Amino acid sequence: MYHLLKLVRTIKNKHIYQSRYYCSITNESSKETSYDRGLEEARELIEEMRLSGRQVPQQISDADLEHFASIKSKKQRKNFMTFMYRRECLRLKDKEKRLEKREQRKIESEESKEYETPLANTLFLKRNQRILESDNWKLSQGMKFGQNVVFDFCYDQYMQRRDAIALSMQMGYVIHANKKAKESFHIHFVNHLEGSLSHKELVRTTTKDAYNKMMVTMSSQSLLEKFPKEDIIYLSPDSPNIMRTFDDTKTYVIGAFVDKQIQKGLSLGIAKRLNVSHVRLPIDYYLKWGSGGNKNLTLDQVIKILSAMKETNDWKEAMKHVPIRKHTGMKTCGQNQPTSSGQEPAAKDNFIFSRALRP
Repeated sequence: MYHLLKLVRTIKNKHIYQSRYYCSITNESSKETSYDRGLEEARELIEEMRLSGRQVPQQISDADLEHFASIKSKKQRKNFMTFMYRRECLRLKDKEKRLEKREQRKIESEESKEYETPLANTLFLKRNQRILESDNWKLSQGMKFGQNVVFDFCYDQYMQRRDAIALSMQMGYVIHANKKAKESFHIHFVNHLEGSLSHKELVRTTTKDAYNKMMVTMSSQSLLEKFPKEDIIYLSPDSPNIMRTFDDTKTYVIGAFVDKQIQKGLSLGIAKRLNVSHVRLPIDYYLKWGSGGNKNLTLDQVIKILSAMKETNDWKEAMKHVPIRKHTGMKTCGQNQPTSSGQEPAAKDNFIFSRALRP
């Protein structure tokens, strides 16, 4: 009797285990089916938008399609498709320009063949490779001996995916601007977590191999874990303190943040929570702004301003890196300039400093 009960119990447990196993397989297959169905519905919706005359890209990657399927709001879907369409147009336009330049070079080379003599040596045959090695050497020198400039990647929760895409593109421009500077900075990435939104887009836009060869120091540690508090100066467009001169003994921190929604006070709030010094660039005191002037500066423009200040310590020279389309000219000397204490001067015109660290 005992052996019979034990056999029944064993058969019952085996039946329960098998039923749970088959249920799990059924749940996984149903999830995969719902996922595929969601992507198919997203493709159909994109095709409907294209047929109705909306701005829709001709090609869309699997990652972008998955992100589009996860968006619930109709307005956000429309804005995302418009953003992807404009990116595709810019990419195609750049491709056409490159092809035109290639054809022009080909025509010029064919015309000059009649007057060319055989090469006397092969000194410049590997010019591109030597230039690349020289650029890497310059950036490596900056990493060894250059002044620290930090990009804080703690703003992922405040950005949408299109903002992260724009951020990854601007980071490429930042490294290029640092390479062209007379004295390259040692660029650091802090709070740069693997798997975060900014990390995924940076790897995707630069490719994994180029990301690993990027001449910057990346860390998942926080700002205060990497640098002493007394050496930090946080650049914030909302700071009441005005940056008067460039201090080559300090570590300047820039928020790795692209904000299309104009969220005020984020970088200033982080600087206050960390209890570090904070300043803002004096663009309102050196540039004239029109009635609808866009005061938003991209990250590479901020790096160029810092590089110019490091080299010349002249704000007028540094402000030449602000595109002329954003302002109407330079102010005259002494007009509403910041005082020696770094506070705003008493004047009738109360200029409002906008997002200096956002495009």
